Order: sequence, then C-alpha cells, then structure tokens
Amino acid sequence: MNEYFAELLKRPDLESMQDAYLALLERIRGRLMSDVGIEPFIPDENRPISGSACPGDLSHVDGAEVRRYRSGRSPGNISDADWPRALRVVQDVAGEEGFTETKVVVERPGDHEVAIYDRYGAEIIFGTARNTILSMSTGCHLTREGHERGRPAEKPTY
Repeated sequence: MNEYFAELLKRPDLESMQDAYLALLERIRGRLMSDVGIEPFIPDENRPISGSACPGDLSHVDGAEVRRYRSGRSPGNISDADWPRALRVVQDVAGEEGFTETKVVVERPGDHEVAIYDRYGAEIIFGTARNTILSMSTGCHLTREGHERGRPAEKPTY
C-alpha cells in the first residue's frame, strides 16, 4: 500500500472532519459575538466552501483533499485594546478541538492576523483590519469513499 495513503488512512475522513470544523467555526463566531461584542458575520456568498488536491507529496494520493471554509466577515475592526481578549476567545475555543499552535501573521496597530494549527495541519485564520475575518482550511484527509475503500484506487486501464 502507498505509504502516504496508509498515513492518511489513520486520520478521520474528510466529511467527518468537515462536520467538526464547521461546528467549531460556528462556536468561535458565537463566542466572538457574545464575549467580545463583534457584529454577526455576513456570509461569503461566493463559494463559502471550496476544495483542492492536497499539497506536496500528498498531491498524488487519489481520494485525498483539502477543504477551505470561509465565514465571511464581521463588519468593523476589533480595537487594539480588545484584540488580546478576542484572540484568547478564539484560542480557547479552538484549543478545545486540538488547535494549539498559534503563529502571528500580522501585528500592527489596527491590523492583526493569526494562524492557528491542529495536528493534521488544519489552519484557522483569524484577523481584523477594516473588517474581522475567520476562515479555516483542513489538513489533508481522505474522502469518506477513499477511507471506506481502505486502499488506493485502481489505476484505470484504457
């Protein structure tokens, strides 16, 4: 069996992760509104969910994908004074689901962005400037079909 396929087979399937990740984004949005007082998110009507092949060596694994989820935007900026509290809310909620590694992407007055990662390489992007954004990309996972098949797909013969 292909070593990359075997490694991905140890992970949950993509559809299961999608359900968990969408629920996580919903909890984060709710807590940001209730605890920090940001405005409700305006959904991104242009493909809020998209997908692609996995990166790098995993790009050749049939049935493996990465998905991206956009929450849209919350109108307005989180003030510099409130940013640490908002970031803590996101880290706390995301941490409950294994997102523990935070990297600062942008840190300047009125403009903040972080990326938070889980063990599968999923990434939450949270930031504020003119508006506040929240999005997520999964790590590489096999689709449910690939996971249930339990082995790489047969190569077509023509």
